[in-house]
Amino acid sequence: MGEQNPWVGRVYLADNRRMPVPPSYFLAALYDYDAMLTLLPSRDQPFTYVLARRRQLTAGLTHLPCDEHTPPDTKMCLENDVLPICRVFHHGVSWDPTALLAKLQARDLWRHGGGDAAADLLDAQDAAADAKNKADIRADLYNRSGDGWRTYQARTGQRVLGRDLVPDTANGAAGSTAPSSSIAGSGVHNVVNMTIGERG
Repeated sequence: MGEQNPWVGRVYLADNRRMPVPPSYFLAALYDYDAMLTLLPSRDQPFTYVLARRRQLTAGLTHLPCDEHTPPDTKMCLENDVLPICRVFHHGVSWDPTALLAKLQARDLWRHGGGDAAADLLDAQDAAADAKNKADIRADLYNRSGDGWRTYQARTGQRVLGRDLVPDTANGAAGSTAPSSSIAGSGVHNVVNMTIGERG
């Protein structure tokens, strides 16, 4: 099967012959997205692949010394002269490149305008998160202070059963007034020197 797949050796490097070879349409999708991408079967974890990119401008990993403590996948990338990007876990029998390509696009700096544009985007996200955090804190303190003010009014007799004290208008007494209390800046409405009576 591996010999019939035209992408084996170009996109898929069959380092482990016992691992299933991805179908040609999956490998073709990787090649169409980036012709420098390669997929290698992991030496470390079963049913796991290493997505890598062929070295083009950088020194890659060739400067790293290998010893008995070097991870197997790192040795594999060194031997094939590729730069590891991430691990790809294959579950089930289907091979759908959509999710993998979407993650690659989300992480691709050049698709976001390059390094400077990506940095500006991250700064804007941080600023928005900071502004939201400050707004949430302000709203919480505002609500707490309002609750405290209403509790104070209830304890001092300025508020009964959750209502502001208002003058008794049942008898329609002309010229009766209700005392006011200072609530500047509290955001709570109260009766302020309201005169009730008939107009002549």
